[in-house]
Amino acid sequence: MIGKLKELFKPKGPSGTKPRRSRVNLQRRYTMVSQTGQGSMSLVWRAVDNQSGRTVCLKVQNVEKNAAAAARSAVELRPPEGELASRVVHPHVVRTFDFGQSTQGEHFVVMEFIDGVSLQYIRETRSATLKEKLELLAQAAEGLAAVHEMKIIHHDIGPKNYLVDRDRQVKLIDFGLAVPNTPEFRRPGNRTGTLDYMAPELIRREPTDERIDIFSFGSMAFQLLTDRLPYEAAKANSMSMMVQRINSEPLDPSQADTSTSLPPVLHDLLRKLIARRKEDRWPTMSTLPEAFRKIASKVRR
Repeated sequence: MIGKLKELFKPKGPSGTKPRRSRVNLQRRYTMVSQTGQGSMSLVWRAVDNQSGRTVCLKVQNVEKNAAAAARSAVELRPPEGELASRVVHPHVVRTFDFGQSTQGEHFVVMEFIDGVSLQYIRETRSATLKEKLELLAQAAEGLAAVHEMKIIHHDIGPKNYLVDRDRQVKLIDFGLAVPNTPEFRRPGNRTGTLDYMAPELIRREPTDERIDIFSFGSMAFQLLTDRLPYEAAKANSMSMMVQRINSEPLDPSQADTSTSLPPVLHDLLRKLIARRKEDRWPTMSTLPEAFRKIASKVRR
């Protein structure tokens, strides 16, 4: 009898396909409180889930602007952003509660709402000591390590995509460019990300892996600690920025550290994170939090 009931109520559809998710009327399900951000293809809202009563972050993609990206994802068999993000459950990664398509055809992702500021804001306002920055970087590394552990390449690591809440807890956000860490997505050609933090092999259209995230993380850490970037070609000239990464070594941390406040061991760590050759780079995010905290333990307040 139980077997017959399972057969009766199992999802319908072709063999091996996932059950179709019901479309959601976003205007009924959520009360939009305020718009908190706008990307090239989406709007981000602070909203209240009318079913659970909790405050959430609601990311809604623009239907027209997202059509080309959706078509490309279908050809690549790339999982939706929400599906990838929901696989990662970790204290330093934003929690994804739901994702799908609205009754208006919009793709949406529902996440925990983070009341805080970005790592970029903390750098620009100089609102953290060296010891505090190292702890923030350790937490940020833990979040990215959890993403890599789930066989995902984030593809857009940078200070805007790390938020720090009121308890000084770091959260990695935005899986809009993330891909599975599988052979088909490691092939050359996917040159997406933020150029300021982009790995040289990505620009050279070479095969990629999670080490592109490690380079981006290193560039972010370099900037947070020295207030400079490893590559500083004129930002108005994107071609110059790309050529510089292809032909030149990154700025040495000891030269960027004009205040000479960073210990030499930290210079060495940054060099490994931003090594131009991926074979010379720090090998895995999983060992990085301990490295930052070991250095922090020897830094005076």
